[in-house]
Amino acid sequence: MANIGDSMKRIYADFKGIDLLNPAPLVNYSRSPDCLNVWKSYDNSESNIIETRPGYKLVQNFDEGENINGIFIYTRDRLIVHCGTKLYLGSLDGESKTLLYSGMADEESNMYMFSDNLYINDGTNYLQYDGIEVTPVSEHAYIPTTSIGRRPSGGGKTYEDVNLLTPQRINRFRGDGTSTEFFLDSTEIDSVDEVKIDGVVTSAYTVDLTLGKVTFTTAPVAPSYIDYDNVYITFSRTVDGYSERISNCRIATVFDNRIFFSGNPDFPNGVFHSSLNNPAYCSDLDYYECGNNDNEVKTLVVGNNVLWVFKRDDQNKDTIFYMQPNLDTNYGRVYPVSQGNVSIGCYSKGMNFKDNIVFFSRQGLEMMSGSIQYEQSVTHASSMVDARMINESNYQFLKVCEYKGFMLVAIDKHIYLADSRAGFKGNTGGREFEWYYWELPVNITCFREVLGTLYFGTDEGTVYVVGGTNDDGQMIEAYWTTPRDYFNNPNHYKKTNKRGAIVRIKNIQNGRIKIATKTNKEADWTLVKEASLNGFSFVTYQDGGTLDFANFTFDSLDYSYIVFRLKKKKFIDLQLKFYLDDETEEVDGEIVHKNIDKPFGIALVEIENFLGGYAKR
Repeated sequence: MANIGDSMKRIYADFKGIDLLNPAPLVNYSRSPDCLNVWKSYDNSESNIIETRPGYKLVQNFDEGENINGIFIYTRDRLIVHCGTKLYLGSLDGESKTLLYSGMADEESNMYMFSDNLYINDGTNYLQYDGIEVTPVSEHAYIPTTSIGRRPSGGGKTYEDVNLLTPQRINRFRGDGTSTEFFLDSTEIDSVDEVKIDGVVTSAYTVDLTLGKVTFTTAPVAPSYIDYDNVYITFSRTVDGYSERISNCRIATVFDNRIFFSGNPDFPNGVFHSSLNNPAYCSDLDYYECGNNDNEVKTLVVGNNVLWVFKRDDQNKDTIFYMQPNLDTNYGRVYPVSQGNVSIGCYSKGMNFKDNIVFFSRQGLEMMSGSIQYEQSVTHASSMVDARMINESNYQFLKVCEYKGFMLVAIDKHIYLADSRAGFKGNTGGREFEWYYWELPVNITCFREVLGTLYFGTDEGTVYVVGGTNDDGQMIEAYWTTPRDYFNNPNHYKKTNKRGAIVRIKNIQNGRIKIATKTNKEADWTLVKEASLNGFSFVTYQDGGTLDFANFTFDSLDYSYIVFRLKKKKFIDLQLKFYLDDETEEVDGEIVHKNIDKPFGIALVEIENFLGGYAKR
């Protein structure tokens, strides 16, 4: 039991993240009730350092005022950018821009590599880029042979399924030397496009489109070999809506060497897929229904050799399904749909985050657990930021990406970061993530991460790359506050030991930090210390930082200490703030921002107080 006059020390360390769930006096000492534009980079020798987030730099401008709907880094120096209704080939040095395609949907698009080509779905188009030009995949569609071994009068064997991407099909016949009328396996056809007899193209025939009949001038001879088809007829028969089944899909993902599609508003519960290793062949029978058709599929997520299908939240409907590859003796590779044991639905997106299947419900981030063979369950994983995140006006349209072990959730100018390496046991018994919160000067419309480098697009037609110590020339304002700490004695006054405060800081090139304090008796923060974080970092310099020799030493240690004086008395609780804000001065008639390119990092804070008498009110 503490006595009046006893010394009380508090160490804030092992920093974890933000806590918007609990009142500030109840926040764990390792978390912050209010922080901005900080994170743990994990690039340090110490992994518990809180530091200023990285900035970003302009890569290239495209169409001003248009949304960047998709980015793909095609080669080391080229990028594909979907801006508004156009698709561009840009360059990472920002010096060249070529229009590749017009007529894109002004919606978020999916871009993914399959074999040697880039494929794009935007809800209106299904496109292919081969490194030279962009074309609809239908122009390269595989033409299936739907019937083989047919007699002139019909019959034979059904061979391949109709391809949704093309009206063309092939029928293979065996001539008998006497029959001139050959009946196709379809009536009401559009055209006969090519006829070959023994491999030689012929035009000596007439066509009845209604009956699907080809009449030869001379009867094709019988084949030289038994069970050999010697008459090949290629024809077209358009089925309304077939090609749109794929082109109108807004969702696409690669799974089991096939492309799976969903998000077609005309098939809200439908999932389609391409054939094995062939994005240009989508069978009209490779279609699966997941639950009722009056609540839509929101996202597809691959994990553990299973394709998870998350549907819109509806308490009266089943919302989570999974498709697991299976081998059928008659149909080959199939993907039967199974209903999950979880009823909570998806409100926006989902992803595989470090082998965790996660999705966003109306309540925040949910994480799947359990085996598909037994019973799955959902644990809530975002309680620390729900109060702010789910109340964002565009929460339903969030963008999500993995970057350096974090899941970045962007909603307009705000980014919420879930840390895959730091978690805790939540109130429901499941594992939750630690979170951080950033604000940017621009609205984010899409992400693309490549080999540890993060790119993002905005609603102003610009593409940026993350890196450096400023936001495209603007200062990054950042701060970290400690909880409102009453030092385990809420009913006593306290007095600070003015010599008992110290902070361990990360040495960062050009670094600078301010320290402020506030007690329960004060409405505003009081600045108590401002210091340079001396040190030199070749890594920071190469990453786009600038070198300020007025704020520079060759101290190459990872960290150092700052002693700061606190003179507070008769307070109940006390809070600290570590930060850097914008300061300006006029130099030769121009306004100069003094604190640009000056990040900070803190690893540990210790303060000492003396216990006073009982608080009177």
